[in-house]
Amino acid sequence: MKKIGKPQYWELVVCRIASIHPNSVDVEMIEYGRKGMVHVSEVAKRWVRDIREFLKQGQYVICRVMRVDGENVHLSIKRVDRSESESRLGEFKRERKAAKMLELAGKNLKKTLEQSYNEIGYKLQEEFGSLAKSFEIALKNPELMRQKKIPEKWIKELTDIAERSYEEKTYRLTGELDIVSYQPNGIETIKKVLLQAKEKNKSIEIKYISAPKYMLTLSGKNYKKLEAKIATIGEEIVNEIKHNKGEASFKLVE
Repeated sequence: MKKIGKPQYWELVVCRIASIHPNSVDVEMIEYGRKGMVHVSEVAKRWVRDIREFLKQGQYVICRVMRVDGENVHLSIKRVDRSESESRLGEFKRERKAAKMLELAGKNLKKTLEQSYNEIGYKLQEEFGSLAKSFEIALKNPELMRQKKIPEKWIKELTDIAERSYEEKTYRLTGELDIVSYQPNGIETIKKVLLQAKEKNKSIEIKYISAPKYMLTLSGKNYKKLEAKIATIGEEIVNEIKHNKGEASFKLVE
């Protein structure tokens, strides 16, 4: 979570809004422990009359580094795409969790968090790209850490912490179907299509909510595979309903 040095041009940095002024915003760059500034012209892609309509004090935002003049860092919010912002925030959350894990490992070795970073944290970031990745390697391939000259006492602590922290998580995804059939025996047609989907995919749960809504639920360990599978099942049901002269749509529920 901590980074040394200064941010680089065009880098995406995690910031917290410190104070809001009529024509600018002061932010704290969390990972660098430095302050930065966003001019009103860099807040949004449309005209900004009042910055407070877009930002709130204490809010976390992803900013792009536009210029570094000594200690002054000029940032932009409007030059960050939504997908970039979501990805960078996700990375930040993983690193924040990993920093807590490093702190715990350091306490077991009677080290402060600052000592842990200076002794091993920055080296892990340099060798493996991030603390989060370092803990994954400690869990799955500790020999690689030995090859990188990571002290054995740290390898043991990192591995122990990773084993306790990375328990396999079960995800549960829900999708919503809207189904309408115009056939005289429409209800039976819908039941038949849903039953076929259930027989083909034993792990899927299908529940009637209220006309015309049905709910699909699927659980598993791998989120991406789970997301792809429930989307495929939903699409297959939609196509089968349309084939039987009905209308249907499917969407994932957040």
